[in-house]
Amino acid sequence: MRLTAPGDRNNIDAILQVSASANRALYEEVRRDSNMCEALKELMKDEIEKERQEAAQAAAQIATQDTILENIKSLMHNLNWSAEQAMAALNIPVPNRSGYISRL
Repeated sequence: MRLTAPGDRNNIDAILQVSASANRALYEEVRRDSNMCEALKELMKDEIEKERQEAAQAAAQIATQDTILENIKSLMHNLNWSAEQAMAALNIPVPNRSGYISRL
C-alpha cells in the first residue's frame, strides 16, 4: 500500500492510535518482545531521533535562560542595579525582557 493521498498519513496515525488504545495489553506484550521492539525502533528511528533532538534543544534553551536569569539576579544584587539596568548590560533584547522580569 502506498501513501499518496494528502490525508493518508493522518488516517494511518488515527488507526494506530485507536488500535493501541483498544489493544493496550497486546501492545505491551509486543513492546516486551525484544525482536519486535527493535523492529519498531528501526521503523520509527527518524521520528525518535527528531524528538530527541527537539528535547535536547529545548533543554539547552531552558538552561541558557536560567543562566541569563541568574546573571540578571547577580547584577541586581551585587551592583544594586534594577532589572532593566542588568538586562541592558547583558544586551538582552527589549522584547525578551518581560519574560525574565516575570521570573524574578
